[in-house]
Amino acid sequence: MRIKALITIAALTLSGCSSYQMNQLGFRSSPVNVYPNYMDTIELCEVANGYRPTNQTIVSVGSEQSKRGLTHDRCDELVKELYFSRFIKSIKITRPETPAEPVPTPLPAKPLPQPVAKPQ
Repeated sequence: MRIKALITIAALTLSGCSSYQMNQLGFRSSPVNVYPNYMDTIELCEVANGYRPTNQTIVSVGSEQSKRGLTHDRCDELVKELYFSRFIKSIKITRPETPAEPVPTPLPAKPLPQPVAKPQ
């Protein structure tokens, strides 16, 4: 019973952290060894801002950051955003679409009257 309570408390505590805080605790300090176009946004921002090491060049990381439209300040905001708030923002409540009014299908044109053949 204590283990379940401990796991629950640990999960709640870690969900209240940001990736920056996790890095400071040593949980997200491993190097990112994938190409920048395969990194998710948080990994890219952590590498670009110097929070995590990588084997990729600064130019390739900067190019991908520019392609995604991420500035240094925006990356810093993303890295320091809490996991819980990021989860809440990712939940999207959508309303069901109202069905469009049916459009009547045009009927085929009436055939032209055929001339009546005169008896000869």
